[in-house]
Amino acid sequence: MRRVAVMVIVILTCLFIVCSVNAFVYFVEAENFDPDKSEPVVGGCVWQAVTDRNASNESYMQYTGAHAGATTSLLYPIPKVTDNAGQWKVWVKCLMPDGGSNSYFFYVSTDGGNKWGPQETAGGAEGPDWVWQGWVLSTPLEKGDDNVLKISEREDAKADVICIRNDGLNPTDEEYEKWLEEHKDSENAVEPDHKIAITWGRAKSAS
Repeated sequence: MRRVAVMVIVILTCLFIVCSVNAFVYFVEAENFDPDKSEPVVGGCVWQAVTDRNASNESYMQYTGAHAGATTSLLYPIPKVTDNAGQWKVWVKCLMPDGGSNSYFFYVSTDGGNKWGPQETAGGAEGPDWVWQGWVLSTPLEKGDDNVLKISEREDAKADVICIRNDGLNPTDEEYEKWLEEHKDSENAVEPDHKIAITWGRAKSAS
């Protein structure tokens, strides 16, 4: 019996190690969209950076304008994926105060943004506080560096931080802070482009 118990522990440990090695976890500030390919302002449909001390980096992206048009786009290139096993989910740290401000449209491209997968509607529970909400991506990410996430408007949504992962775990603010510290010197770090994205977003929304 003891041998069986030991074997089970060894197997679970090996699985945990394998899953940890293959896991992909990526965080990005909502303001850090690709400014060259995104369209945060289309007519009266506007995504803009808003200052908030309770948000990460004291700012977040907010959409205002017509609902369910999916005319705007915030594009987020995803760093190189080396293993695409597991179920892919996108998480957004978001504020959903009422039934008219609690959803987005998601799209995934695996060829650099030339062709997009099917539109996915993402909503969630209502509440007064910032929360992490997650949704399964119907278009899984593929190996390589051609994966792109697109967010479009559906309602008056607010997005603070985005997390894409395939390890089955839920993101937390503490995990994000640790992730930032671990990636501050990498080419995929969030911070260097953050202020540029905010400035560009505000300039476009005012034009």
